[in-house]
Amino acid sequence: MQKAQRIIKTYRRNRMIVCTICALVTLASTLSMRFISQRNLNQQRVVQFANHAVEELDKVLLPLQAGSEVLLPLIGLPCSVAHLPLRKQAAKLQTVRSIGLVQDGTLYCSSIFGYRNVPVVDILAELPAPQPLLRLTIDRALIKGSPVLIQWTPAAGSSNAGGHGDD
Repeated sequence: MQKAQRIIKTYRRNRMIVCTICALVTLASTLSMRFISQRNLNQQRVVQFANHAVEELDKVLLPLQAGSEVLLPLIGLPCSVAHLPLRKQAAKLQTVRSIGLVQDGTLYCSSIFGYRNVPVVDILAELPAPQPLLRLTIDRALIKGSPVLIQWTPAAGSSNAGGHGDD
């Protein structure tokens, strides 16, 4: 009788081990599949959010690109002549806080402050640049410490002249 009980006990123990192993394998495979599918879903959401952010930023910047065609001819004009059109354009473009004109590497006219004589390098080290530029930086003039998006549009034929808008 003891031998039969021992055989039954061994059989039950082996059956319990096999069942436990099967359950653990099933649990591990289910969790890994869930992890992979959730990771892929999160990655898709990140891509969708990034695309949405780019589209919204493009919508904000589109009027600025159209406005640069009006502003670039003002470069070289005295600030007393260019200041009113700058202010009007800044008022039209609701996302712009200020517009500045740069000639020979110097910010000489601003839609907010009027005549200025500030090296544009003091505003942003990468300016003036030969190609269009978009940089997120910190405002040091109007609302100190607030984030500001600077868009630089170079004048045709000159890398030291152009216009910048503070969004």
